[in-house]
Amino acid sequence: MWVSQRSGLFSGVAALACATVLLEITLTRIFAALFGGPYAFLALALAPFGAGVGGVLLHLAPSIARPPSLFARMAALSSFASGATLAAVILLAQRGAAAGPAPRSLLWLALLYAASAVPFALAGLAVAAAIRHAAAEMPRLHLLSLVGGALGGLAAAAALRAGAPRAALAAAIFFAVAGVFFYLASRVREDEPRASGGLVATFVLGSAVLLAGDVGAPWLRLTGLRGAAPELESWSDQALITVERARAGTAWMRRDGAGASAILAAKTRPPPQPEDMAYALHRDRGPVLVVGAGGGRDLRAALKAGQKEVYAVEESRDVVEAMRGRYAEFSGHLFDRPEVRVAVTDGRSFIRRTPLRFRHIVIASTDAPAGSTAGALALSESRLHTLEGLSDFLARLSPEGTLVVTRADGDFDRLLSLAAAALRRAGAGAPGDHLFGCGAAKQTALLVKRAPLARAEIDALRRHCRRHKFSEAFAPDRPRTPARGRLVATADARAAAPDARVDLTPPTDDRPFFSYSVPARRLPAVLGDLEALRAEHAGLSALLALLAGGSGLLALGVLLPLLAGRAGRRLGPRAAAPAPRARALLFFAAIGAGFALVGLALVRHALVLLDLPAHELPAVLVVLLVSVGGGGLRTARVAPPAAAGAAATLAALLVAAAALAAVGLVPLTQWSLGLAPFLRAALAVVLLAPVGLLAGSLAPLGVKLVASRSPALLPWCFGLSALAGAVAMALGALCAMNLGYSALLLCAGLAYLLAAAAVPPAAAAGEVAQDDEAGAQDGAGAAMSEAPPAARAAAARSGAPGA
Repeated sequence: MWVSQRSGLFSGVAALACATVLLEITLTRIFAALFGGPYAFLALALAPFGAGVGGVLLHLAPSIARPPSLFARMAALSSFASGATLAAVILLAQRGAAAGPAPRSLLWLALLYAASAVPFALAGLAVAAAIRHAAAEMPRLHLLSLVGGALGGLAAAAALRAGAPRAALAAAIFFAVAGVFFYLASRVREDEPRASGGLVATFVLGSAVLLAGDVGAPWLRLTGLRGAAPELESWSDQALITVERARAGTAWMRRDGAGASAILAAKTRPPPQPEDMAYALHRDRGPVLVVGAGGGRDLRAALKAGQKEVYAVEESRDVVEAMRGRYAEFSGHLFDRPEVRVAVTDGRSFIRRTPLRFRHIVIASTDAPAGSTAGALALSESRLHTLEGLSDFLARLSPEGTLVVTRADGDFDRLLSLAAAALRRAGAGAPGDHLFGCGAAKQTALLVKRAPLARAEIDALRRHCRRHKFSEAFAPDRPRTPARGRLVATADARAAAPDARVDLTPPTDDRPFFSYSVPARRLPAVLGDLEALRAEHAGLSALLALLAGGSGLLALGVLLPLLAGRAGRRLGPRAAAPAPRARALLFFAAIGAGFALVGLALVRHALVLLDLPAHELPAVLVVLLVSVGGGGLRTARVAPPAAAGAAATLAALLVAAAALAAVGLVPLTQWSLGLAPFLRAALAVVLLAPVGLLAGSLAPLGVKLVASRSPALLPWCFGLSALAGAVAMALGALCAMNLGYSALLLCAGLAYLLAAAAVPPAAAAGEVAQDDEAGAQDGAGAAMSEAPPAARAAAARSGAPGA
């Protein structure tokens, strides 16, 4: 069976995009499970890094993939990407088997990261070659590649249920299938070198056999997971849920190994914890809401206190399925007891939609104390621990109701400042009179009462803490430290503790990073102390490593082609002026950075809007990628002379859209939390689709403009766009953590403003595109048109273009 070269090109690129997105999502889960949440963000940058390296490499060495060996080389690159995927996932799965401390060393982590980037670099080479030699087909190629990426997102939602290592094996199969399409297309022309059928078949059959073997007799499992060896592993696109074997009536449930939630045996009484102190005031009066049900320890504590109406919110469907399935009998069917009502959603959405008022609300922490204090969670958002979040929960309390929030000891002052600000926002004149805190085992619970605490209530709380040997951290009459007294007495946290080593300003929905606590004034000093940075701020350290590596690659991507002198030799005498070349490169770098920045902000807010537990990310990716592809398709009929004006106009519209989103996106998201799930999903589409349509038009228009003057620049432009996007991801995360998502959107607007100013000029009338690649063909259709008569006849029978 043979296919036309156009069909083979489109199908192969779509399969490459599908494999790339599937592998990228899969690696975020593997990196998070092995190394922690911050490294999942690093894995997100693998695809743009790989694509950027591939594009620049093809520009430096165009002979890697160009006619007449274009399809044969693309088939080989896709096959090697399949093999590199297999090698990377096996290496990651066995990382715990390495001797000594090597797995924890930066050198070992860099090796794993580099190995994981190889498949993306090979795929990037193939895609850059497709863009270079099929520039005239860019709108359709752009659409099909993004549709393929959307299918990869959907495939990830299904494949991850079987485990991330198996999902990576499925990605290897998709890479190999791309090689099959390119191989079939290479057979159309009789005078074109044929791809190696044996090579393609080896990786197709090899990856399929490895996946089938793992399904029949599992052999590919992650080793070296944090915590004890689990008896249960449940994968999703959100997290790896593990449960350790029960000991002394308790089994520990973890998410990506970073937190711990106790599953108590049916006959095991829940041990006293600081977050139970509110029951010393309420006893059996309810109802009670537990946010983050986890293994059910807080539900058991509420039932032990005599509560008859307990509502539980858990955002992970896997956790609920485990508690109602494998651990139902062990826990005494806790989640199915008549007093307990479980909702699978996020806490903010539930509290906004419910008409109930609660006597008591518990927001327990499952963060490992060491992780929180070491800054490992710095990149993690927490929309529960924001000024708006606590205000939402306080608004749903009955007049005498209480809210208890638990965090690690090192976070208590920050939590105290946040609670005082929320009370002040609710109208409390003296927030300190509403607060009481006590702690144990490196965790401190803060009780927030809607009404001021009476003397008898303070005494009851104090007796409760002393009886259970909890350490008192704050009371209205005993703030414990002068700084804590000032924190609750003044609205300006900076003035209350000007010399604090942590940022005490309350997190907001615009900057929902409770665990990132580095004050702006201390950021230069923290960055300058590399040893302390690695030990105390693991999340920030990982982000800076990403930024440093990305910046280095971007610099090399600019300098190496310039030093090699290739660009100047290809442009020819009439196109050798550096200004058009610089504008083309700057334009593509700006749209790459702009899309990464605006995408980072919009995807985060769209994830909040969607109420599809375990499926938010694939759904958001599908909407965004399809809309971006649709925007590219709209440019198919735009002639090159009109492309410059269209690109400038669209970039200007994106500047306006980013500015509008910076002002209104956070309030809109907050308002929407009380809407029905269908309406929120529709709103997410309304937010993503227009921006996707606008942003998706810029790359195809830029390809038209560059191809009209110097097609040889296209791989370089493609590479710089991807590398700039990867660097922008790191800068954007740093910006959001310190300044908020509104500032991030303004930065995206600046990037698109730069793109509007740097739109490359179209070729003048009668100007011929310059290219020094002798005999190169600019497109699959052109290559077919020059085939011998016999080959053209065969191509006509197969439906090939140009026949």
